[in-house]
Amino acid sequence: MEQLPVPLWVLIPCAAAILYLGYRRWQRKPERVLKPGRLWLFPTLLTAVILPLLYLQPHRPFGAIDYAIFLTALSLGAATGFIRARATRIRYDHERGELMAGFSLSALLLLIPIGFARHISREYLGIGPSAVSHGDARAITGSLLFVLAMIIVHRLTLWLRTRDHMPKKD
Repeated sequence: MEQLPVPLWVLIPCAAAILYLGYRRWQRKPERVLKPGRLWLFPTLLTAVILPLLYLQPHRPFGAIDYAIFLTALSLGAATGFIRARATRIRYDHERGELMAGFSLSALLLLIPIGFARHISREYLGIGPSAVSHGDARAITGSLLFVLAMIIVHRLTLWLRTRDHMPKKD
């Protein structure tokens, strides 16, 4: 059975609710402690899990089109991670002596075009949710590479930005 597109009358209230909740969260300005020395842990763990999965997954030999799809997934993941990291507010709290990080609402505006590009690439390159649920190796590999690139670039960019916010030691 072919999947029907989501009607516009469903998308508009959902988008309005997401924007409202994002605005409410932005007004409360939740911040968390950012520990630069631990930013490498999650990407390393994720890489140690994903790369063996990609290597050991049985598949037909990949061709040039498959590698182009993987490159697209990597670039969209890297762009998403970079935008998320650049949209994070980082400040040094002198009272606590810690770096604090908070998400900026402006990232939603920057991530919308990336989300559309990812949606279009998933639908027209054959790596959408239906392909993943059917076990298509190209779709699974593309999705895992997207996530891996997003996490690695996000954490690396955050780590590079934290160096500018640390107090200078005399």
